[in-house]
Amino acid sequence: MMKIRDPGRGVVRCLVRSLGLAAAAMFALSASGVAIAADAKAVDAKAMQAKAEGDYKAAKAKIKGDSEAAEAQCKKMSGDAKKACKKDAEAKEKAAKADAKAAYDKAKADAKAMKKS
Repeated sequence: MMKIRDPGRGVVRCLVRSLGLAAAAMFALSASGVAIAADAKAVDAKAMQAKAEGDYKAAKAKIKGDSEAAEAQCKKMSGDAKKACKKDAEAKEKAAKADAKAAYDKAKADAKAMKKS
């Protein structure tokens, strides 16, 4: 009978004796699968973070373009209508920036939570 060398690692020997070689091998492979799954979650979290940053930059660019377009429309007006138009445009810009920031912060938090789990 061939002896399995196990210098100071009684755990492997106990597993092989009690479970058999095939079961011990399955146990070892399942443990490595857990490590691979953890690495995959970290990669997914990084991808989510990168997507969130890209979405946020795109949203800011869209807000800037919309604000410039609204400003151009307001320049065509005069008097009280122009003042009201500018106030409306500023309010819409402020709300859009707040929405974009909130969406970005939520996506960042989701990515961080995914990384931890």
